[in-house]
Amino acid sequence: MLNNLIAPVLRPFIKNEEDLNRLATVIIPTFIVRSGYFIISFLIAIVLTRSLGPSRYGVFSLTGTIIFSLMNFSSYGFEVIALRFTSSYLSKGEKGLWKGMYNWSSKLLIIISTAVAAGAVLFIWVFVYLFHILPKTDYTLPVLVTCSVIPIYALMNFYANLLRGQGKSLVSFLPDNIVKPLFLLVMLVILRLTIKHLSLHIAIGLNIVSFGVAFVFIFLLFRRVNNLNQVQAIYDKPKWRRFVTSLFILTLVSSLSNKLDSILLGAIKDSAQVGIYSAADKYASSLLFFMYVMNMIIAPSLASLNTPENKDKLQKMITRTIRWVMLFTLPVFIGIIIFSGQIMHISGSQFEPGQTALIIIGCGILIDIAFGPVGNFALMTGNEKYNTIYMAISILINIALNLMLTPRMGFVGTAIATASCTIFWNAAMFITIMRKTGIRTWIFG
Repeated sequence: MLNNLIAPVLRPFIKNEEDLNRLATVIIPTFIVRSGYFIISFLIAIVLTRSLGPSRYGVFSLTGTIIFSLMNFSSYGFEVIALRFTSSYLSKGEKGLWKGMYNWSSKLLIIISTAVAAGAVLFIWVFVYLFHILPKTDYTLPVLVTCSVIPIYALMNFYANLLRGQGKSLVSFLPDNIVKPLFLLVMLVILRLTIKHLSLHIAIGLNIVSFGVAFVFIFLLFRRVNNLNQVQAIYDKPKWRRFVTSLFILTLVSSLSNKLDSILLGAIKDSAQVGIYSAADKYASSLLFFMYVMNMIIAPSLASLNTPENKDKLQKMITRTIRWVMLFTLPVFIGIIIFSGQIMHISGSQFEPGQTALIIIGCGILIDIAFGPVGNFALMTGNEKYNTIYMAISILINIALNLMLTPRMGFVGTAIATASCTIFWNAAMFITIMRKTGIRTWIFG
């Protein structure tokens, strides 16, 4: 039933025969899962913002941002190696090498992610609690406690990418997109209805438990699908080490870049401003839904059509897809502009001042969509180094703009800085890709 409803919506995106075959088995199920995630995440945001208010929601949000950045750093490219080599080895029947890669990667990932978590805890304990070199803030204890999820989250994503590499795309999306947020939402609603009060500590505790539930789910699912007891492991450590090391700089830069806006805002202003900005950012992210679907659909085609003889076909596919995405996204954007005040009021009257930030962030995202899949295209065409270079420059610009604008304008200044960096990165990537490949990834074709 759902397939019949969704297929006509997605079919205009797809002209490639391979993608048409994947429509019912991969694309539509993943579309449904991702739709569920967007709905659940918005409901979680509403429950948390209305229960905690701007200040405590700001602490909750920034804590998650910091932990996610540390997790992304600690993964050290192992998520990518899991996806890439699982698909490669299993397609060739090289199960021994796959088991060796799995053993080697999982052990190193546990060591590195645990070390990052322990290092963060030790840093906070020594510099804040022991020697009092750094001041204790509202974020200190929540970050200290939530460091426990860094190894759990890193391993959860690692196992998800192992399953994705085996062609089990749908189930690989379930832990992070359905299991974790749905468990958190249900528990938040139950506690909100029973005890009539939801504290910051309870919200953080439930969030930690939800990570554990999602990890257990994906781990048991992986063990059920795969029986490696009878397979003799074969190791190619130099190759895997070179591959992971090559991703280190990109991982480091992306970790710093991820939600740098919220971290800088939290350092310059109070947690209430972080809470309002985070709510605005969450609502503006609804514009990315169709962009995510586009990337999911055309990613395999980007690689397969990246040949001189298919250049015109690739250009037409990218231009057509971006225009369809913009067609679906533009009404949502117009709705955000017109009803920005009412949208922010969903979280409570205290969040209404964030409507300007909502509009600014939304404009930045719309421009991001108009430039097309520049990041994915760079990865698929071997130009990922430019992604790293421009992201590093974008970080410096973001810091400079935040230092100039945020002290005077608060979260509105942060929104302007973020939108400006988004425009810079997209424009720089677009120009570079056009010069390197001759392909114009933006909406104008």
